[in-house]
Amino acid sequence: MLHLVGAVVLLLVFTANALVVAWNDTPTVDEFAYVPAGYYHLRTGDLTFDSTNPPLLKMTSALPLLVMDIQLELDPRWRDNRTGWGPWNYGARFMQVNRDRYLDAFFWARATTIAFGVATGALVWWWARAVMPPLAALVTLALWCTQPTAIAHGAIATLDMGVTAFVFAAFFALARFATTGLRLWAIAAGAALGFGIAAKGVTLIFLPLVPVLAAVGWRRWDREGLLVLADGLVSVGVAAWVALLAVYQFSGFPLPAPVLEGIRFQVNASSAGEMPGFLNGAWSQTGWWYYFLEALVVKTPVATLALLALGIVALARRRRRDDLWFVLPPLLLLYVLSFHYGKNYGIRYLLPALPFLLIVAGLGVEPLLRDRRTAMIAAGLLVWQLASMGLSAPHHLAYFNELAGPVDHHRRLLLDSNLDWGQDLGRLKAELDAEGTRGVCLGYFGHVDPAVYGIEWTMPPDVPTPGRCVISANYLAGYPYPIPYGPNGRMIGVKRGAWSWFDRLTPAARIGRSLLVFDVTEDDVRRLAAAPLPSAGPAR
Repeated sequence: MLHLVGAVVLLLVFTANALVVAWNDTPTVDEFAYVPAGYYHLRTGDLTFDSTNPPLLKMTSALPLLVMDIQLELDPRWRDNRTGWGPWNYGARFMQVNRDRYLDAFFWARATTIAFGVATGALVWWWARAVMPPLAALVTLALWCTQPTAIAHGAIATLDMGVTAFVFAAFFALARFATTGLRLWAIAAGAALGFGIAAKGVTLIFLPLVPVLAAVGWRRWDREGLLVLADGLVSVGVAAWVALLAVYQFSGFPLPAPVLEGIRFQVNASSAGEMPGFLNGAWSQTGWWYYFLEALVVKTPVATLALLALGIVALARRRRRDDLWFVLPPLLLLYVLSFHYGKNYGIRYLLPALPFLLIVAGLGVEPLLRDRRTAMIAAGLLVWQLASMGLSAPHHLAYFNELAGPVDHHRRLLLDSNLDWGQDLGRLKAELDAEGTRGVCLGYFGHVDPAVYGIEWTMPPDVPTPGRCVISANYLAGYPYPIPYGPNGRMIGVKRGAWSWFDRLTPAARIGRSLLVFDVTEDDVRRLAAAPLPSAGPAR
């Protein structure tokens, strides 16, 4: 009973931190499009719009909007996707017609993602209790509930936390089937996989592991046992197929057309991202094989990394085949992302691996808890983990550990959804209110119109000019991403490296983790003119 109370308290800690993020962070680049698209899907039943990613989690996030006074835009010109910006154009229109309720709508949409994060934590604890002592299982849950990346992506209305929940639930149910032989668990595993495919295409990566891990966990190799195993695997496949079809209202055979279209898009885009990736001061259209490995090292708390290393050592020593349940899924995902995927946009792509890795870390803490002296080491690591989470709050999205150096150095390592996803616009509004001003020179990376917050803005100059400007970290590094919230809703192109000249100056202040304030003087202009800026920005 005491362990249950501890688990509930830890899940409440996760929920409280996630609610703070959901309330304070400005809608990020992807959810800006996902929530309006989900609302359109729910209200119209049309699932063909924005087929690059499946609709299930978009619709789930939009469910709370059905009881709000939210306007639906049906004019087809806003869904025109010939430029590839259709979902974001529709999101901009959604913002325009629902301006008074816009931020509230996103808060409630994010609440559904928090529910997925809590459910994943509960499953982590449940599975951990099956493979380790209760106290070690509680520590494993503590690692999840204090993990900045889990809190960050468990608090915004994107697809990563939801698909993590479905994938982890699928393998949890599959493990239960392998242990009990009950068809009901096989059906549950298949349904979770089907919903995972209807949530995000990354689920497809894990399908080859289904028969492999089922065989790993199977113990009955006589004729009757083999028939039960075969029946279970067939049940997994059928349940996954039916669940997927159910999301798409049983339209299309054998698979709905939007599913096939989305798979084709993702396969074509896997070798090179639509936008360049950033790592260690360099840009690349095709990425680096070690990108996600480095992201994992610098964006995971050091305490978690230490326990994960201990867990790997423990698994290597005991050599139990059942441990493959926690080793193969993250290894497969890391391999595919590293060598067969060109979208180097953030650690969030690795999120489905995190619950498995934390169970490995829990297996690492288990030996420490057997002795009073080593238990103090485990306690110290947990305190360190809690301090890391607390010191990063509420900026969990932009969390980096101590290995990444000081905060101002983080933007030299990783960008995009690792650090600057448009989340700090509301914090800029708070700063302007404190100063008693509304106007600002602003280069903001994001899609939310600053006018939603009552911010009046002007474009930063492309050449050194005296004045105060606020620039997003992505633009400082030279990201050629357009500003979509220009006058009359028109998109304004930002050339590669247009505002990189600001990065040759020392920021006067930082707002959140992604916006930097520059007070440019006449002396600064003369000094910069004497040493022209070399070519900057994405080049590879």
